[in-house]
Amino acid sequence: MNLLILKEHDRISDHEFSVSGDRQNHINQVLKLEPGDQIKAGIVNGPVGLAQIERSDPQRLILTFVPADQQPPLPSPCIDLICALPRPQTVKKILNLAGTWGLRKLDFIRANRVEKSFYHSPLLEADKMRPFLIDGLSQGKQTRLPVVEIHQRFKPFFEHRFSTGDEVSKPADRLKLLPHPEAETDLSHHFETDSRQIVIAIGPEGGWVDFEIDFMTELGFRTVRLARPVLRVESAALAALAQIELLSLSRKS
Repeated sequence: MNLLILKEHDRISDHEFSVSGDRQNHINQVLKLEPGDQIKAGIVNGPVGLAQIERSDPQRLILTFVPADQQPPLPSPCIDLICALPRPQTVKKILNLAGTWGLRKLDFIRANRVEKSFYHSPLLEADKMRPFLIDGLSQGKQTRLPVVEIHQRFKPFFEHRFSTGDEVSKPADRLKLLPHPEAETDLSHHFETDSRQIVIAIGPEGGWVDFEIDFMTELGFRTVRLARPVLRVESAALAALAQIELLSLSRKS
């Protein structure tokens, strides 16, 4: 736990919060904190600061939260992830990554090689996805919860999203990346320091079909090679995010 994530339903007064369950167990048994000790904390979609343990009993901890900063700004460049809907166990990993890396938006979409049964998973309910996002926030020391949406149709999703622009960037400021194992260039060849927003489209385990690749490239997506081996969905997402982070840091230095 790198950051204790506090939720609005934990609040019992203006500055007091009640924590129980896994978070309490981690604070008691792993961090071994006691009343009077402090821990770094943040409120979902709110500020970060310090939480002091006031009282402890077997059912809950009572903490006083003192904000130190305003809500952390969106990372620059901000990143949206589009992911062909994978099997439920992989969905959990992608949700965790989205929280850890502070993504602005995560869209799960249908693709030709997505199993229809994946859409019937109860994991896709908002209250089932949220714990994996929260766990990612705690790991990455983030507080801004990514927006997650599920889409049933491939072509209408891309036509709507990329023909009208969005609220963060003008289309010209947006770098759209399509990782593909047969691409001729790597990500550094396309990386632009003035891109305010980056969109990454990760395909299903079996890969995008030709129609999907052609359709996305017509909308301005650039195919990029992430690694020599063919990667699983969660590995491809992590590789893309890590390479963007590295390139961003190196261009700023």
